[in-house]
Amino acid sequence: MPPKHKEMAKKAILQVNRPAISDSTLLYVPSNAIEGYQERIETGIDWTLVELAARHHRQLCLRGNITKVTFTEALQNKINKSILKEFLNEQSNLSLEEQWELLLPITLWDNEKFANEESKIYFRSYNNITDDIVKLIKRAVQLGDRKVLRQELKLVPVLRLNDAQLTELDSGLLEFQKLVTLNLCGNFLDDFDSSCIPRGVKILELQANCIRNIKTFSEYLPSNLSYLGLARNLLNDDNIESLLSIPNITVLDLSDNDIYNLEEILNILVRLPNLSALFLAGNPCSVCSGYARTTLTRLPRLKWLDSREILLTNRPIDPFEPHPDDLRSTYFNFTIFRIMSAPQPPKPEKGAITTFHVELELPLLDTTRRNFLMFRQNESLIERLPLPEDEEWPVSNTTSKVIDSKIAIDPEASAHDSDIHKCLTTKNSREIYHFTTFESNRIQWNKVMNFQEPAVRIFCPDLFALRNTFRTVVTIRLIYSMTMTSKQNKPEKKSAHSLKQAVEQRVTLATIKCSLRRPDWSQNSQHFHWDNSLGTNEAIHWGEGDLSVLQYSQAPVKITKGKTETDVGSLKQQIPENLTCHFGFGIDTLRI
Repeated sequence: MPPKHKEMAKKAILQVNRPAISDSTLLYVPSNAIEGYQERIETGIDWTLVELAARHHRQLCLRGNITKVTFTEALQNKINKSILKEFLNEQSNLSLEEQWELLLPITLWDNEKFANEESKIYFRSYNNITDDIVKLIKRAVQLGDRKVLRQELKLVPVLRLNDAQLTELDSGLLEFQKLVTLNLCGNFLDDFDSSCIPRGVKILELQANCIRNIKTFSEYLPSNLSYLGLARNLLNDDNIESLLSIPNITVLDLSDNDIYNLEEILNILVRLPNLSALFLAGNPCSVCSGYARTTLTRLPRLKWLDSREILLTNRPIDPFEPHPDDLRSTYFNFTIFRIMSAPQPPKPEKGAITTFHVELELPLLDTTRRNFLMFRQNESLIERLPLPEDEEWPVSNTTSKVIDSKIAIDPEASAHDSDIHKCLTTKNSREIYHFTTFESNRIQWNKVMNFQEPAVRIFCPDLFALRNTFRTVVTIRLIYSMTMTSKQNKPEKKSAHSLKQAVEQRVTLATIKCSLRRPDWSQNSQHFHWDNSLGTNEAIHWGEGDLSVLQYSQAPVKITKGKTETDVGSLKQQIPENLTCHFGFGIDTLRI
């Protein structure tokens, strides 16, 4: 008889220790909090350039006194700034052929050779009304008739009226009956008449407008609409159910709105039978730990999620029901993969302890700062205690003496590193900080320094704060510190000085800025590389590369034929001579 197959042991269900969301101070608002606390919390934040632009546009949308600009007016304004203007000008003293042979080449030459990058961006924006605008002009020139150009413009399949301060649509749009793609991004559209959109439109881009409610326009959208772009608008959980009135939609972009409740949005999207591509990244709901796994489970027909193709390995095999807390919270993780070639400090004198550590501030995830700003102003975040009447500020020559006589820099370190070591300063114990400086563990010097992983881990039940954190520039500081243990006096000679704590001296070896991007559900974290040969404090985003898998050796590296020293596939790499730092930022995600 054949042997009996052993039954597969069932996987043990891991018990997850979940902090109580209701107890989190990141969500608590005291009843006596002073009005305007949210504005105070977001004051002083170092936003990315993309976020600064988005916030500026959002403020313009919310100000309420936007000048009315119709489609017809906006189109004419854009034409007047483009190369089409003179070719459509019936009053021009130049013929179409003269403009084609003289003015147009000069305009294109000037833009190509003499315009700066900003001017080139404006030129492209003004002249992207449709595809291949020069070809459109050429046909009118060949026929010698300006009316042909105006007629041909009405027959284009693609029309872009972006960044035109447009506030409402009118019947002028219906003249474009051959339209398939309509781009109205970067305007001030809110409650507009969608019946003015030609019925043949299949791609409608409305990103970066002032849309608060889909219901106001969704009912009269073209029935064959397959793509709808609503990113960077003012949508939230209260006004998205009207998506059901667009049953044929196949690609839906809702990214970078304020949709918080993942369960609620999925209950709506599951009723769109043709939906194959979805963009939800940049919403608070997209940073909860159960985002990707829950979305892929609930929407089995989905082929793309947040610009990532969904593979068979991405889909859960077993039935999956998320814990409610996995849709409302997650953990933020900061990881130091390694720090290499930091200046080597000298052997410390007796009683001194020298360490390296990394510190950073995450103001939107800082409960201490948040609670303080519920009642106080930002100017009070750092306060200095007054000196006691019988005490003066300590004047110590120890610092300079220790630096001059004891700090010996590694010969391979640069003069710049040496200068930094001579700047050790004593930490001011009288300064009170009403915010948290998150720190890694402290370690001794090594050519390659590895820290505890993750270096910083924060429970995040406030998905708005977490989403916004990934829109900021995080400043990281590499600190070298030396702690001197003060000598105690004899018991019979006790004084106030004998009770003093250990004195810490420190120097910042590097200040590094990481411009975060929104999390990618297909990656554990986003990685950054910085070294002091870059000539800037801005770290390089490592794209889809994985810095955590790199390995370094102090021994000479033998390069395999066909591979370079820096190939990720090579087993070991040479330790760089420059001070080099590798970091990662990510969130906990339920994996398949």
